[in-house]
Amino acid sequence: MSNDVVRYNNGFNTVPLRKFSPVEMDLFWSICSKMKRKGTDELTFDFESFKSIANYDRREKESFYFALKSTWEKMKSLSYKFEDSTYFEDLVLFQRFVIDKENEIVILQASNRFEFILNNISKNFTRFELETMTKLSSTYTKELYRQLMAHKDLSDGTGAWYVKVDDFRKVLSIPDSYRMSDIDRQILNTAKKEFTLIQENGRPLFEYFRVEKVKAKKGNRISSFKIYFKEHRLNISMHNWLNEDE
Repeated sequence: MSNDVVRYNNGFNTVPLRKFSPVEMDLFWSICSKMKRKGTDELTFDFESFKSIANYDRREKESFYFALKSTWEKMKSLSYKFEDSTYFEDLVLFQRFVIDKENEIVILQASNRFEFILNNISKNFTRFELETMTKLSSTYTKELYRQLMAHKDLSDGTGAWYVKVDDFRKVLSIPDSYRMSDIDRQILNTAKKEFTLIQENGRPLFEYFRVEKVKAKKGNRISSFKIYFKEHRLNISMHNWLNEDE
């Protein structure tokens, strides 16, 4: 597996990406991977490097140009906001984003605040292998996967995510029209199937993936999920996980 990783402050997990297509998600996370530890310097990358790490398999330059462009249009619409009764802040991700089709390069420059999210992670961070993310095909599964990675114990790959159904709907941008049966069929069952099909070192992505539904104290409504999982991965020390090579 490639050692390209995505790593960021957990606060960014409140920003849903479900309006992105699967290809746009892969390109966005590839951009985040490229920006890791680069500060706010202006950086230049060639098309092929993005195609490689994002597992983009179409050869036509024109199609890749438009994929990058549509990804940027979605990135501009991302809203990372903080607001209380006396303060409001709306985060701008990038100072500059250029796609040069003729020379097949992308020029990136992160904003100060987004650079903080990518690089000043302290102890509260999400980390996942970019290659694993690009192998997942459903946007719901991709979003669920990154949320799970925020609740993983780095020492042994186990994790548990206790989440209210309303919050689960919000972070995965699930339509209000979806009933619990729709969430089961379109999201949870699909994710379980994909997590089984994705092979890492000849094994499924997770040793186990289990969802328990918790009913509300009154009525028969499901109020929250308890999601348990254990990731199959090589034994990597905490030091290596925090200080992986570029």
